[in-house]
Amino acid sequence: MARAWSSHCESPSVYKKGGRQHPEQVKRAAIIGIISLSGLVSLWALFIWLGETESNYETPPPTTRLEKNATQPPLNTTYQPRSFTSGEVGIYKVRVEKGFLKLPAGKVTFTADLIDFNGTEQWQFSLKGGAIGGLVKYDITSKVNPPFTHSLEYHTIQTDLASRKVALIFDEKTHQCRRSLNGKPDGEVKTKGSTYDPLSIIFKFREMNLDQPGEFSGAVCDGKATFPATVTVVGPEELKIGEKTFQTILVEPDLGNLRGVFRKDPDAKLQIWLSNDDYQTPLRIKTKVKHGTFIADLEDYQRE
Repeated sequence: MARAWSSHCESPSVYKKGGRQHPEQVKRAAIIGIISLSGLVSLWALFIWLGETESNYETPPPTTRLEKNATQPPLNTTYQPRSFTSGEVGIYKVRVEKGFLKLPAGKVTFTADLIDFNGTEQWQFSLKGGAIGGLVKYDITSKVNPPFTHSLEYHTIQTDLASRKVALIFDEKTHQCRRSLNGKPDGEVKTKGSTYDPLSIIFKFREMNLDQPGEFSGAVCDGKATFPATVTVVGPEELKIGEKTFQTILVEPDLGNLRGVFRKDPDAKLQIWLSNDDYQTPLRIKTKVKHGTFIADLEDYQRE
C-alpha cells in the first residue's frame, strides 16, 4: 500500500515539471522563433532579388543588318553573317527553379570574334561560365573555317571536382575529328561534309530563316560521334525579362545524342527564345530536367 501511494503522489510532481514552462523560457523561445523566421524571409527575399534579371537588349531597326550587308559586299571568301557579328558579347544570368524555389546559379558569357590566324581569317566563338564562387568553371573555345561551313577546333576546360581538358581537331578534307582528353589521344570519328561543334552550331542556327515554323537540321560532332542536330521552330512568342517585353521566336533543339546531364532524363527539354529581329539573339535559354529547371536570361548585350 505504501508503494502504491508513493507512486501516485510523485506523478503530479513530474507532470508539473515537464508540462509547464517558466514565462522567461516561453518568451525566449518566441524571440528566437521570430528572429529565425525573419532571417529566413530575408534570405528568401535575397534569393528572389538575385534571381531576377533586367536586360539591356535593344531591338535593332528593321532591315538595318540586311541593308548594311547589301552595301558592303564581302571582299573575300570569309563568311558575312546576317545575325551575329565580330565583337558580339552576351552575358547571361543563370538561375535554377524547383517548385517555389528560385536560386541564382552563376553567369555565362558568349562571344563571337573574327580573328586572324597566320594570315587567314577564322570565326572564333567562346563560352565562359562560373558558379559557386568560382569553384565551378567552364571555358569553351570554338574555331570555324572562313566560309563558316566546318569546325576546325573545339577546346573545353572544365574546373570542378572532375576537372578535365578536351580538345577536338577537325579535318574537313578527310572528314575526320580527332579527340584528346587531358592531352592524351582519345580516339577519332568520321564527320560529314558540313559539321559543327557543340558551340558553333548555336551560331549556325541563328543564321537560319526562322520566319516559318518547321524543322531544319545540320550535323554536329562532340568527338565521340557525329549525328544530326535538329531544331524545331515553334513560332513567335512574347517574352518578359524583368520589366521589358520582347518579341521572340521559340525554337526547341533536339538534344539527340548530345545530352550530357540530360541523358538519364527522357523528358529533358531545351528551349531557346531568339529575338524576332535581324540579330536573332538568344534572349533566354531554358533547360528542364528531373532535378529542376535552369534558366539563362540575357542581362548584358554588346556588339560593335
